[in-house]
Amino acid sequence: MDLLRPRRLPVVGDAASNLVPEEHSRKNRQVLGECSRGASGGRAPHVGPRTAELQKKSMDILCDNIVEEILRRLPAKYLHRLRAVSRRYNDLVISPGFVARYWQSHAPHLSGVFLQTEPLIRPWGHFPDFLAGSPRPSATESMFASDLGFLPHLPESELQVETMGDTKKILIVHSTAGLLLCCRGRNNVGQYYVCNPVSWQWVSLPELPWSHYRQYGILSVTDNGDGIIRCFQVFLFNHPMDWHKTGGDLDLKVFSSDTGQWRGTARRFSHLNDHGHSPLFLGQSGTAYYTTHGAKDLVMAYNCAHGSIQIIPLPDSVPESPRNRCIGERQGGSLRHAHIDSSVFEVWDLRQESENGWTLVHQVSVMELAQRNLEEATYSAKCERSTVQGLINSDSLFPLLGFHPTEDIIYMDVGHYVAAYSMEQGTMRYESPRQCFHNDLFSYGHPAHPVVIPTIKEAPVLV
Repeated sequence: MDLLRPRRLPVVGDAASNLVPEEHSRKNRQVLGECSRGASGGRAPHVGPRTAELQKKSMDILCDNIVEEILRRLPAKYLHRLRAVSRRYNDLVISPGFVARYWQSHAPHLSGVFLQTEPLIRPWGHFPDFLAGSPRPSATESMFASDLGFLPHLPESELQVETMGDTKKILIVHSTAGLLLCCRGRNNVGQYYVCNPVSWQWVSLPELPWSHYRQYGILSVTDNGDGIIRCFQVFLFNHPMDWHKTGGDLDLKVFSSDTGQWRGTARRFSHLNDHGHSPLFLGQSGTAYYTTHGAKDLVMAYNCAHGSIQIIPLPDSVPESPRNRCIGERQGGSLRHAHIDSSVFEVWDLRQESENGWTLVHQVSVMELAQRNLEEATYSAKCERSTVQGLINSDSLFPLLGFHPTEDIIYMDVGHYVAAYSMEQGTMRYESPRQCFHNDLFSYGHPAHPVVIPTIKEAPVLV
């Protein structure tokens, strides 16, 4: 883990600090563009007959092991096109051994978080960052379309920022099983998409039959036990604070790929008793977690697919002021909770197989945390026009953003920039120069096998 590699924080007010590093996105587009020109029949450099024959023979004399090593570095999107080149390539690409080795080599590096901080304007305006934790091999970098540039582009006439309406911006909504749920529009959603940023496959959902303001969304998939997705569902719902208002209820809208239709329903929860506006944390399992204000030691877990609500008690050491805390899921099903108050920073895990409930996995005093990361603490205090001690006293030294799904990394806000804190080493590294909030962070993990989005069934026509 390369979390200790020093990265200088930008100086406050420095013009260079406002630059967005897009080298990764440009590199991806360049690599994939070169590959696509050869694979899609686009214009390629002129190659004479003799040269082409020599190239064909040079590939033919390579053994299958060497050819597989070359093919393993291609993006998944172009492996399918390569099958049409020759029978040999087709047999190699679809062989169970190659498929298993291909995904097992890439999957460990396809886990991380999407960081969405600005409206995404297609085709190439602002891009989401993908923070992978540990450095990724160049082969994995080239196969991962983290900028989502494969989603439908806007007409040239609609690309001006100042003339774009709210329904023109693409945003990430949720992530699960290697797929992303995205929408076009922030408050007035015009379109929903389900996509795979590795294979570049995407499908668009039918338009909502109701007028739609912004709601929380969760994507849920169903497989046959072998990892192959049989169908998917999309759940849209309002914030829990609206569920227990006078006359309020859960406003739920559901789309299923099995039916190709949206349906709406409402449900009331009379036993809820909370009037705060705490943030929602969306897990990859299809569960939304809501930390209530009414009881500081409880979290409400709403599972959309099962329509159930579970009240989970938090660790006893949760502070009286719970504003700087976050909760999230780890890959594999465990729950993680972290909080920072004026004295201590703690991380707890709730494992399904544990009989003792929550387990303390990391603890450090806030003063020691500041001393180990003095540069970051000083920078954060300078940005907030305060002192390090002042931020500690207000429980806001490093606001918590979220967790890495597989590594022991916690993302924090450091002076309106994103830093990755390593639980193992107790230090942090600057990751992104964009201001981020907890609801801008989406955990993502691609399984060690291909993920194909099932076809949406055509809805029956009502006469």
